[in-house]
Amino acid sequence: MKDETAIRTLIEQWAENTRSGALDRVLDGHAADAVIYDVLPPVQYIGTAAYRQSWDDWQPQTQGELRFEVQGLRIHAGEQVAFAYGLIHCGGTLQGGNTFEDWVRATFCLEQHDGQWRITHQHISMPHGA
Repeated sequence: MKDETAIRTLIEQWAENTRSGALDRVLDGHAADAVIYDVLPPVQYIGTAAYRQSWDDWQPQTQGELRFEVQGLRIHAGEQVAFAYGLIHCGGTLQGGNTFEDWVRATFCLEQHDGQWRITHQHISMPHGA
């Protein structure tokens, strides 16, 4: 239970950093060599530096708070590895006043190193046609 609580806290902090625009802290819980799959090209990033470098190309500029809520998070933790999955409800108001809202799927694979859980793989996907 302790590990599940630590993992939930790590993922919730990731979501809060994303939602609040704390871009320099979004990847704090990730291993530097994490492999990240995301919904926008190039869809696969090797390492957090490559992923962070891509954000300026696609991060939407919103007015007010961005919606980025993890829902239905399920966590399965072993001694050294764990995985978690759930849905993310995204949305906001763009600079021109248009709004957007999406649901995406999220899967996280984690490893424990020196007593700390780190996300080593993250997969965010959008259902086809959504």
